Order: sequence, then C-alpha cells, then structure tokens
Amino acid sequence: MSYNNGSLSTEYIDPSIFVPGQRCVFELDGSKLGYATNMRLLDLGAVSDGAHDYNRLLGCVSLIKNIRLMDGRTELSALRSPAQYLAFKNQSRSNADNKSSASFLKRSELGLEIDVTNKKLNHIYSAGTMNTAVATTTSAYLDLREVFPILNSMPIVPSSMFPNLRIEIEFARNDTNQVSVNQSVATTNAQAPLRPILAVDVVEDDRILVPLVRALKEKGVRWMEIEHDRYNIVGRSLVTPEAAGTVQRRSHQSMGFIGKKVERLLMVKTLTNNEETINTTGNREVMGFGNSGSQALLKQTTQIRLNGKNVFPGFQGISRPMQRLALMSDEYGTQQAYPGSPTYKWSNGDVTMQTGANQWDSGKAFGGQLSYDVVRIGARVADLSIQIGREFDADPLGQVGTAPASTNAPITMNMYGEVEKALAVGGAGYRIVYA
Repeated sequence: MSYNNGSLSTEYIDPSIFVPGQRCVFELDGSKLGYATNMRLLDLGAVSDGAHDYNRLLGCVSLIKNIRLMDGRTELSALRSPAQYLAFKNQSRSNADNKSSASFLKRSELGLEIDVTNKKLNHIYSAGTMNTAVATTTSAYLDLREVFPILNSMPIVPSSMFPNLRIEIEFARNDTNQVSVNQSVATTNAQAPLRPILAVDVVEDDRILVPLVRALKEKGVRWMEIEHDRYNIVGRSLVTPEAAGTVQRRSHQSMGFIGKKVERLLMVKTLTNNEETINTTGNREVMGFGNSGSQALLKQTTQIRLNGKNVFPGFQGISRPMQRLALMSDEYGTQQAYPGSPTYKWSNGDVTMQTGANQWDSGKAFGGQLSYDVVRIGARVADLSIQIGREFDADPLGQVGTAPASTNAPITMNMYGEVEKALAVGGAGYRIVYA
C-alpha cells in the first residue's frame, strides 16, 4: 500500500521473514531512488493468554530484544539489549508529554496524575493492553530514529549508496523479560508478537534527492551510536550471609569501550535473576517496573576511573541518591520521577503510586526503581574502571516471590555508552568507522 504526493510516497512494507516470537526482517526495495529517514515500525504488539498490560516503562517496545539496520552484510546501526535504555528514554520525557501522547504511542503507563479515589499517583487512562486475539490487542508505534541514531544525522538514505537495506528484529520470548505486567502461571511464553509493518517515505523526485546526496557525499555523517556492555556484581552469600551493615565494594574493568571516543555513559542496575521481580505465588505479577527500571542500592557509592584518573571527587565519588539524580538531570534534562523513585528503602511507606489492587501493584513496589548512574566521559577511552559500593542489610536475600531486595541480590550493571561513529564516503563506496 502507498500514498503519493508527487515528491514523496508513503509505503507500508510487510516483513519478508517473520518467525512468530523469534525474529522479523524487512527488506527495502533498492530500485527506489531513496528513503526519508523517518522510518517507523507499526503494529508492534502481542497477543497473550489473557488481558494483560504491557510493561509499565517500555510498553510494547519490551518485545524487542535486539534490532539492527543493515546494508547487505554491513551493519549501519544497531541497538542491542535495548530494554533498559529505551525505558530510560521513555521516562526522560516530560510528564505532560507522556500523559498526552507518548504513553499511548508506546502503550506504557507513564504520565502520572493524582487519582482522586486514593490520592496517589496513577496513570489513570489505560494506554491499551494485549489480549487473546489480534482484533482486541492494542499495538504501538516506534520511530526507528530512537533506536538507529544514524538516521537522525543523515539527510536522506539513497538507494544508490545503500542498495540492500534491511531491518532485522529479534524478539524477546521469555516472560521473565518483563513483556507484560501479568503472566500466566501455566506457561513461560504467554506472548506471541504480532506481525509488524514498516512504514517508509520514498523519495520520488530527483530534484529533492540530488542535492541531499551531494551533501551526504561531501560532508559524510557523524553520530552517537549507543553501544552496550554489562557485568555482574555478586550478591550476599546465601550459605554464610555477611552481617547486616557489611560494605561490599566491587571494581570492574570495562573492555567494551576501549579505544572508542565516548561522550555519556548511562549505567542501569537490574536484578541478575529476573524471577526475583515476579510474584510467583499469584498470576506472576511483575513487581513495580520489574527489570526495566534501575534498582537503587543501599548507601551506594559510585566512582569512575578514566584513563588512570578518578572522574568524581573523593575516594568513594558519588554517595547520595540526589547526587545521582542531579547528574542524570544535568546530562539528560527532564525526568519523569516521583517521590522515592531513586531512593532505596522508600518502599517502607506506601505513599507513592497506586496502579492496582494487589500488593505487588501497590506504591511499595515502586520505591527505588529509577536509580540511574550517569557520567560524562567526553574522551577516547584507554582505560575505564567502574567502582560500585553498597551495604548489605537484613532484608530478604532475594527469595523468589518476595519483594525485591536489590541491596542483597546479585546485580547486573548494564552500561550504555554514546560512542562517536562516522560514515566516510569515497569513490569506491562508504565505510563505517569509529570517529
């Protein structure tokens, strides 16, 4: 299907490969003159074994495990393990934006207001749910410029330069990846992704294309690719538990960014065992934001050593939740937060947010769910060390089916770095290089 105004035509492309619950591939027609960069994914959603809400922070985007933009065998741009990064970007919008539009496009539950029935924060109007049939399941819209930063920097995508364009999507299949808020007790794969559609604007007029291609060849393109690295922090021993008040310090040498010019580094702390975020005694309700947010640690300290020097002042560096919140706000601007969102132990008081009737949906589950670490690197990395400290306490040791005890549990540190890359155009074609 297409719509044409003489200069641009909008085409809707079905996937050339679609394996339900596994992968999806879109192939763009190389005989076209070129494509606008505003490519978007439609009908992103899933059917399930019942009426369930999508992930509160991610919405339908929680279905994507990995996504790549390819030209033949050349990877132009990719976002691996995008869940925590896109969840962060979703809550980096204003509350008004999320409440009015973004939550309905993504099918998230962001955009809060005070519910007059209980005087607590709530996303009052349903953004849509998955259901048992395609006709009754709501789906989402994803602007691919959010996952492929190269598209934000290019004026056009000419087929003469990129003749074999395709988009590859790998789906998250396991329910412990927090696709939905409620799961079926009887199955571990209750969701089946819908068959999505790719919408593209095709350039039909040479007069538009030629000057844009000329500018692309003369100037090239630079952009900030989002690259992912991760490591694990061991938890409190289950055999001989360390005494409450014991300070754990761990240092990790990151190899994923060596030799690369990195601007900002976002660190997202998730529970290594996803099952610890799910109430297994009921209908597998996800507690709070599950593993899409970033867990607060008790008395956390953060220090970064970059090329042999400490980034933050002092031995321990950043040691207070509000310091982390201030750094995040300085670097990324507006954040949709709520009382207790970056602070461990706030969950002792049920005074924040209410999204349902059961205990796992109460405000207690949302304390300390948005505790992010952000640092501006602004240099080429020769050596990068992340030093994290936390204090163990007497909370449960992360037993499955109990409220998450992030300060005692094993933690996975997800690191998303803005890495500068460039498209270098020459007579023989182009190259993708690190800047």
